[in-house]
Amino acid sequence: MSRALFIGDLNVDVMMGGMESLPVVDREVACQSYDVVMGASTVLCACAYASLGGEAAFAGLAGRDDYGDFMLRGLADFGIDTSLVRRTDKVRTGVTVNLIYRSTRTQVTYPGTIAEFSGEGLEEAVLAGFRHIHFGGVYLQHNFRHRIAGLLEAAGRLGISSSLDPQWDASERWEYMDQWLPRLTWLFLNDDEARSLTGARTSEEAVLALAGRTRCPLVKTGERGALVCGHGTVQRVPARRVEVVDTTGAGDSFDAGFLYATLVRGMPAAEAAAFANAVAGRSCTFVGGVNARSSFSDIQRFIETNPVREA
Repeated sequence: MSRALFIGDLNVDVMMGGMESLPVVDREVACQSYDVVMGASTVLCACAYASLGGEAAFAGLAGRDDYGDFMLRGLADFGIDTSLVRRTDKVRTGVTVNLIYRSTRTQVTYPGTIAEFSGEGLEEAVLAGFRHIHFGGVYLQHNFRHRIAGLLEAAGRLGISSSLDPQWDASERWEYMDQWLPRLTWLFLNDDEARSLTGARTSEEAVLALAGRTRCPLVKTGERGALVCGHGTVQRVPARRVEVVDTTGAGDSFDAGFLYATLVRGMPAAEAAAFANAVAGRSCTFVGGVNARSSFSDIQRFIETNPVREA
């Protein structure tokens, strides 16, 4: 059984592309493109996992509004089970406005349902129907964060593997991390998050520090690939050469690729990280976080035609 449950943030992304400048106080700034697309780290991860061929379900909260309908239709279009998504009239579906100027992206988020999500319905009997649970975007989930340790304990009792991609903690206190790390199977972080969490100067030092606290930390370092720690040594797994169009969702695609490679294909960590780098790389050749729709055969062809970057 490869069925995975993705638990976390659910929101739309409003994309304002080709801005004539960065935002300026009291000045109207024009842009060249506008779109409303599926957003949220956990959603993008679930969609990439399902595209590869994994069986996915999603648990979260959506508003009873047009954006909530939009997100549920989008998840269903990827074949993702949405029976654990609750709806609410209390707040509106979360929205992130992405202000894109050249290679930079400024984001403004209305948390809405992300902060209101409480994990209603996620009981141990429900978790028993899955092989894996993945948490994402937890530092905007103010009503849910305190429940994660209990759900990880339940997963352990059930023999279910688990993973976490927390995304950035604006406070940099990394609340609850001490409770989560010993219980996780896999931890996904980017370079900045890993160094903030550990206080390390380099990503290599951060991975080694995390290896003493959690089973398998993986640190994503963009075009430099990913770091995996095993048996006290850090291995850098190189990324593939690509012509980058848009990096939106690349980190989430990496998570999905790694989970698919391990849960469905049975790959060891370093091999799975190499596959995940390819999934992330192919995602960067498409605009938006879900438009790559990479199948397993797509990634096989991508690996054959895109050599790894030299160290």
